[in-house]
Amino acid sequence: MASEPPTPSASSPLDDLMAASEQPYEARRRPKNRVKRRKTTVTGVLGEILITGGVLVLGFIIWQPLWSATVVADKQREASQTVSSQWRDQAETQAPAYDGEIPIPAKVDPGQPMGVLYVPAFGDNFQSTIGETTDLPTVLNVPDLGTGRYEKTQQPGELGNFAMAGHRSGWAPTPFREIMNFRVGDPIFVETPVGWYTYRFRALEYVLPTQSDVLNPFPRLEGVEVTDRLLTMTTCHPKLAGSEERVISYAVFDSFQPLSDGPPQELMDLNPNVKG
Repeated sequence: MASEPPTPSASSPLDDLMAASEQPYEARRRPKNRVKRRKTTVTGVLGEILITGGVLVLGFIIWQPLWSATVVADKQREASQTVSSQWRDQAETQAPAYDGEIPIPAKVDPGQPMGVLYVPAFGDNFQSTIGETTDLPTVLNVPDLGTGRYEKTQQPGELGNFAMAGHRSGWAPTPFREIMNFRVGDPIFVETPVGWYTYRFRALEYVLPTQSDVLNPFPRLEGVEVTDRLLTMTTCHPKLAGSEERVISYAVFDSFQPLSDGPPQELMDLNPNVKG
């Protein structure tokens, strides 16, 4: 009977350790398939910095308009609602009887609220407090205000040109961001301590920053007898961080309503936040 071949004995852990120790030192020290580490260069570091900077800039560009159109706009709306409520409470007890003559609001100190602007073309719930002067630190860049009246122009309801300024882009309030939404006949409402002034949009114009004659009692003309009540809005152009030009909105006076009579019905129909 043929004998079976001998079965190889299983190696012990000690045998494996001894076999490994017999390999050259370099072979045991260096792992197989090791990836060679890339050498750091100045060009590579600069590239990573530029990519990171580009991502941050892109994020800022996206964040900035969202911030001003949501958080800052909400702040403006809340502040203007507070001002409006105070005026309406006062009108119930202190407002003079309306005799048919269009009243002119009293002037206020620089930096103080002189009106509240409602423009349905800028959004269903748009409203912004109008401050006296167009000073950046005290009016145009202040979340509680944001819209400013040019001091040398006329008051709401007065013959001549009631002119305002506001930002269109940036981190500060941007009440005039959607000025290009205007269509002929769109209403513009201005609330003051004495009443509501309604204007109707007529036209847009592009001018250079140096063309300040848009603020004349009759815009762009000198020495003309003024027989109309006008409203002018000025802001930067183009929309996204541009200031090479100015876009100008012109409107004409349509009607007046005493504050004690409540908001115009048309405004209440267009803006769900405005109640009688």
